[in-house]
Amino acid sequence: MNSETSGFSDAMVGLSSGDLRQIAAMTESSPGLEPPLALLTGRGRHLDDATLLHLMTVLFTGREAGSGELSHTLLARFGSLGAVLSASNRELESVNDMGTHMVPMIRLLQEAALRYNRARLPPEDVLDSEQKLLDYLTARLARENIEQFRILFLNDKNSLIADEAQARGTVNHTPVYPREVARRAVEIGASALVLVHNHPSGDPTPSEADIQMTMQVQAALDVVGVTIADHFIIGNGRHTSFRRNNLL
Repeated sequence: MNSETSGFSDAMVGLSSGDLRQIAAMTESSPGLEPPLALLTGRGRHLDDATLLHLMTVLFTGREAGSGELSHTLLARFGSLGAVLSASNRELESVNDMGTHMVPMIRLLQEAALRYNRARLPPEDVLDSEQKLLDYLTARLARENIEQFRILFLNDKNSLIADEAQARGTVNHTPVYPREVARRAVEIGASALVLVHNHPSGDPTPSEADIQMTMQVQAALDVVGVTIADHFIIGNGRHTSFRRNNLL
């Protein structure tokens, strides 16, 4: 990309919705569309991570100079755009020439992506579309480099009351306290829970400790009349459902 086409040019600002629709129709047979136009016409999915990272650094830093080098460094360091969004502040700040705006803007983009995926959950019954639920959970946890245990609290119609992080642990262990899980469920009036944690190794196969922990949480919930709707383990591009594997 050169300096004339790497950002959102001034010529795009005055385009009407009709103009954009016409451009969108033209681009159906034009996969080589310039990146800014591709984004504005709903074809950003055709852009690779390197291109999106370059555009992102240009927009976030407000300058073309050095953006190519910075985006290349980020991609080489983290491996993908998704991994950049999931990187910790400390990891991002260790990259040379990040400036003062990049980390806050990356955090903003990450939070917007998470809220988008949460907004796609069915409002009445989050269990009605397992794929949308998994999209949300994957966006939350798939690239975490330490284990995190989260709970989705549901009402009697399986509508989402709250999504809360219960604990963060190490690369292969997260402490979970069944009584605290039961107490919180009663506190916010939940009827059912979806348990979820990630395996930073990428392999979502349940360990014996995972199975025992789930049984202990269910025993604590039985006392207060709350059920576990499912327990998902999120790996790298894969997941395990305890319900589907008859572990609940």
